[in-house]
Amino acid sequence: MKLTGENLPFIRVVPPGPEAKKVLAKDKRYVSPSYTRAYPLVAERGYGITIEDPDGNRYLDFTAGVAVCATGHCHPEIVQAIQMQSEQLIHMIGTDFYYRWQSDVAETLTKITPGRFPKKVFLANTGAESIEAGLKLARYFTRRPRMIAFIGAFHGRTMGALSLTASKAAQRRHFAPLLPEVTHIPYPYCYRCVFNLTHPKCNFACINYLKDHIFTKVAPPEDVAAIVVEPIQGEGGYVVPPAGYFQRLQKVAKEFGILLICDEVQSGLGRTGKMFAIEHWNVEPDIICE
Repeated sequence: MKLTGENLPFIRVVPPGPEAKKVLAKDKRYVSPSYTRAYPLVAERGYGITIEDPDGNRYLDFTAGVAVCATGHCHPEIVQAIQMQSEQLIHMIGTDFYYRWQSDVAETLTKITPGRFPKKVFLANTGAESIEAGLKLARYFTRRPRMIAFIGAFHGRTMGALSLTASKAAQRRHFAPLLPEVTHIPYPYCYRCVFNLTHPKCNFACINYLKDHIFTKVAPPEDVAAIVVEPIQGEGGYVVPPAGYFQRLQKVAKEFGILLICDEVQSGLGRTGKMFAIEHWNVEPDIICE
């Protein structure tokens, strides 16, 4: 989108302005304090990459919909599609009945996700709900109770997703006991390697740790249903694993009959240059949560 005078950043009054302060006061009175607001931006409307607050201040929005929609604000084609749909049918209980658009969406998703094998789609409302469904599917399919997740991971704040999350202790504080039998292992963060080694001389020590330590002393591999991983860690620091890591990890998973679940809520749908981030490593996961 080309920047013009109408969408360039512009501060009319020192934020938060008088109108924004009214919203902040009402929010403090009536809205749960559990939300993690970083600063007092009050969004009034958006267009393209621009957000405008109720006092006329304009900001460039670099959040890209925060794992929801990376299409910019109020894209004309999307607005038109929403308007057309609202005139036809606003809501249909797709779990109880059938609706053509639901199967069309599922068909499209099976075509764009990696892997040339039969697939099924479960449509969810949020990323955390998608993760919860992935956990249940893995347990149901394997009949195994345990999960492997990663230090630095963020998968959501519902109880199952929170059990996999390990990016900030504050997110887990006061919510124990969480889902049992979740074991966290180091993510391949080569810049800050917990083993004080250097890639590629390390020979993927973080994967060897899983096989030689976790599987022999903590979590028997025959009890592990799935390894849940972000192809690129988001809240953990936008960490990109080294070449070859996911091929090795998938090899270990297949060796022990463990499913590989990729959480693409933050990294999927074109955000990394490919439709799904895991495609950068030519790996086909068993389950994708988007």
